[in-house]
Parts: sequence; C-alpha cells; structure tokens
Amino acid sequence: PRAFMSSSIFLYFLLGFVLLAAAVIIVPAFFGAPWHPTSKKMVRRILDFCDAQPGEKIVDLGSGDGRVLMVAAQEYGLHGTGLEIDPAKVAWSRRQVKRAGLEHRVRILHRNVFDHDYRDADILYIYMSHQAIDRLFPKILDQLKPTTRIVCYRFCIRGTLPDKVNADKTIFLYSLNKGKHLDRYQ
Repeated sequence: PRAFMSSSIFLYFLLGFVLLAAAVIIVPAFFGAPWHPTSKKMVRRILDFCDAQPGEKIVDLGSGDGRVLMVAAQEYGLHGTGLEIDPAKVAWSRRQVKRAGLEHRVRILHRNVFDHDYRDADILYIYMSHQAIDRLFPKILDQLKPTTRIVCYRFCIRGTLPDKVNADKTIFLYSLNKGKHLDRYQ
C-alpha cells in the first residue's frame, strides 16, 4: 500500500508538471506569440527612453504577466491597458495587478491586438515579432493621435525610420507624422 501511494503521488506530480508545461509552452502557440518576459530594469530603460510622463496612457500589446504596466503605473504614474490573447496570462496578470493594488491604474483585457481601439494611447509599447508588427501596421495608424509615441523592444517597424534608437539597438522610438503616417525611408 505504501509503494502504491508513493507511485500515485509521483504520477500526480508528473501529470501536474505536464499540464503546467502545456499551459506555458504549448497553449501560447495557439493563442499568439511565445512569451519572453522583459526584466524590470529593461522596462525602466524603455519607459525612460520614450520619456513617459505621469498621467499618460500606455497600451502594452501582448502584455504577458503585466509587469510593464505595473512598473509604468507604480514608478512612472502612467495608466495602463494590457492586451493579451492568452487566457492563462490574462488571469495571472489580473491577479498580479490586484495583488499590487493597481486596479485603478492598470487593466488587462483578454483581447487580440487587432481588435482594440488605440485612440487614447499616448504610448504604444510593442514587443512583438516583425511578422506581427508588419500585420499590425498600417492597420492601426488611423486610430492613433498625432502625439502618440510608439516604442518597440527588440523588433523595429520594418521600412520605417525611427526617431531614436538606443545605443545597443534594442529600443526603437517612433512618432507620428501629421497623425496618420510614420516617417518612411525614401
């Protein structure tokens, strides 16, 4: 009986591990891009780079665990909206936001980035692949205010000249030209 209980516990542990791995690794392939969390130190560099100001509204496309928005709210005084298609990450990030007491400044939406209205965004934070960015632009440009800043981490908007690039070429800042178009290479 004791050996049977030990093997049962091991099987439950193994099953739990497989389910967790499926939730973290396999499920995102069906709901969107794989998750690559950004360190809080890098989030601060990104927010400093785009000159984030208290009271501004930031939209995080593919917000993962919500850390970008939580740092933006706690340390920079921003109001944040996270768009996340993976329901497990939505649930987790909402829990983290609530735990941090930031529900009044941060909201996480279970939404595809193609189904959102970006009209209120002061800052668009994008950590997505080139393929996803290519699909997103120019579709959403008509929704953005002339003053919206677009900050991309690791992946630039192809065919578009950024206003500013950091020294290690991992942060790209874009501003709108006349409210509807990004500056383009000639």
